[in-house]
Amino acid sequence: MQLGEASSADSWTDSLGETEAPGQPAMKTRLGPGLLLLIFLLPACLTAAGRETPYEKFQRQHVDTSGSWEPDPNRYCNLMMPRRNMTVSFCKDLNSFVHGALAMITAVCGSGGTWHHEDFYYSNSPFQVTDCQTTGASRWPRCIYRGDICSKRICVACKNGQPVHFAQPSVCGGP
Repeated sequence: MQLGEASSADSWTDSLGETEAPGQPAMKTRLGPGLLLLIFLLPACLTAAGRETPYEKFQRQHVDTSGSWEPDPNRYCNLMMPRRNMTVSFCKDLNSFVHGALAMITAVCGSGGTWHHEDFYYSNSPFQVTDCQTTGASRWPRCIYRGDICSKRICVACKNGQPVHFAQPSVCGGP
């Protein structure tokens, strides 16, 4: 007999992981309570870890800190909207990307902005902004966007000193 071979009297493991010995019923492997707990809690922990905070969602949907963004606004919108997961289950009709340093954008909730009403602050200085809007030809899953780049003050809702919602400037009394 060679190494790795089992004689007919030895026990062996079948493809289901059950141990069998000739003439005896299959023995099932028991999972300990710790392993069972891990199996059931791991997916819940991974889901909770994958949730965005409102500030993280604001960053994903509205902040572009890269200094080398696409200069063609139509191409930029058609690249960024899916890249930022805003076309997963529907075509988001309108979205704005603010180009600048995260610290400067976050500062709108403090010294870089002026309180307007409720939780809304209006930036003291303009930012470069790309507005992305669906075209008439947009039908999910083929979302098509038209982009427009401009310099304007931004209006954001803030919680705990962080922007959590982007609003059109008119919400803060702007143009």
